[in-house]
Amino acid sequence: MKLLITGAAGFVGAELIRQALTAGHDVVALVRSRAAAVRLDVVHPQLAIVEADLRAAEEVRSVLESHRPDAIAHLGWSGVANHARFDRSQILDNLNASCQLLESGVAAGIRKFVGVGSQGEYGRLDGRIDERHLPEPTTLYGATKAATMFLTRQLAAQANIEFAWLRLFSTYGPDDNQGWLIPSLTRDMLAGRRPKTTHGTQRWDYLFVADAARGILAAAVTPGATGIFNLGSGEAVTVRSVIEAVRDFAAPNMELIFGEIPFRPDQVWHMEADNTRLKEATGWSPKVNMRDGIAETVAWYRDKLARETVQSERSSDG
Repeated sequence: MKLLITGAAGFVGAELIRQALTAGHDVVALVRSRAAAVRLDVVHPQLAIVEADLRAAEEVRSVLESHRPDAIAHLGWSGVANHARFDRSQILDNLNASCQLLESGVAAGIRKFVGVGSQGEYGRLDGRIDERHLPEPTTLYGATKAATMFLTRQLAAQANIEFAWLRLFSTYGPDDNQGWLIPSLTRDMLAGRRPKTTHGTQRWDYLFVADAARGILAAAVTPGATGIFNLGSGEAVTVRSVIEAVRDFAAPNMELIFGEIPFRPDQVWHMEADNTRLKEATGWSPKVNMRDGIAETVAWYRDKLARETVQSERSSDG
């Protein structure tokens, strides 16, 4: 299969490229800036990296006409960071860009469109969530994701192509975006800094990035895998256990003190994906358990910090 991936330079997008190439697919990686795509250090005969701004309809149309993929996996999205999730100016362009992308794909002959949504579409639901729960987003980000799902699904139906929408729960792993919990904890502890935390009794669903990418790929390549799917581990773990696991691998002798930060007034206490539907439709299931995933993540950051230290020392000497 020939697969076009938007958001290809992102945390999950870059891993999706690696998984797709390993599985033998041809991949077109769409990035806004090749120079800024630092995660895409892959040189592969079945990989084409092209530059285009999703907001520029003519650029995107030209890419699709040139490469004519069988399917699109749409991960490209602006305004993902927490501070931007209420900023209308940053994220409403995503809705129009997504619709234009699908329409350009249809014109170029795609057979399937796979969009990656978010647990944020559900809002503050507490407990185990399946796809029958109606969206009740509490941020503009979540509302725009939900609106994009409805509009692109309708456009796909009108074009008679397959459509899948994966609501992605919390991901983690090597080379994650800075500012999220696990990379922040890891960097602090590797540097010998004890992080301040809540009591950590809230329970969240965390999915290792390789498992997330395999889930998206499974939805893209499996005929008949259509509709809305939850993409999560299917297990909720306490934030405290996550913090303790990072400590165990990053700074085993560090004493942790829980409860120095109060819970937010809008704290979600239990967010857990029922991933049964995706499993049954594609045969996918998570492979990496939490402790193994955190061990791999901490090892990656330890190596990265060591490389940064060597480079800094060389710069100082030079």
